[in-house]
Amino acid sequence: MSDIFNDVADFESRLNLPKDFYRDLLKEDDWSFIIKVSALFEAATTHLLAIRFRAPEIETELAFLEQANPRNGKIVLLEKMEALYKEQTSVLTKLANLRNQLAHKIENVNFNFDNYISDMDKNQISAFVKWAGHGVVETANYKGACITRHDFVTSNPKFSIWLTAAEVLACMNLDIQGVETRIQTEAFGWLKSITSACTKD
Repeated sequence: MSDIFNDVADFESRLNLPKDFYRDLLKEDDWSFIIKVSALFEAATTHLLAIRFRAPEIETELAFLEQANPRNGKIVLLEKMEALYKEQTSVLTKLANLRNQLAHKIENVNFNFDNYISDMDKNQISAFVKWAGHGVVETANYKGACITRHDFVTSNPKFSIWLTAAEVLACMNLDIQGVETRIQTEAFGWLKSITSACTKD
């Protein structure tokens, strides 16, 4: 778990966010939490796309792509590039859709997870647990008791999304590190080839 949050902290640094930005999201009310986590992923997907395209100079332009457009949004592009797994794209898409529901009507500023879940039917709750609890184990010891993922997520929805989002962010950060390593390896190979050629001459 500590490795995951080390990667989250590294991503915070890449995005020029204040130290402990991610940790402090748990202090937000439910509406602000969703808005800020979604904004974080907007920036994270933009940055990852720029790295994947090896074109940091167009990061500002990439930011104008829609996040969850099913045809050409940032999330689907990253999935096609295999920078995100299918389950992770589902998490980010559901999160973006929830954010859109909350942001487009100001009265939603009073949103809270308790009311949100209480209005769901059984199938909707199962679907919510699946994406919001993606980063939560099937059963866990919590406060001295064994609890299922379903019960944990429905009782702690904000914390569950926070854990899930951390897992996705950490994977995105690892993908960036992998791309950077490949770039360095290619650059070293290129340098080696031209220095060898010069030596032979």
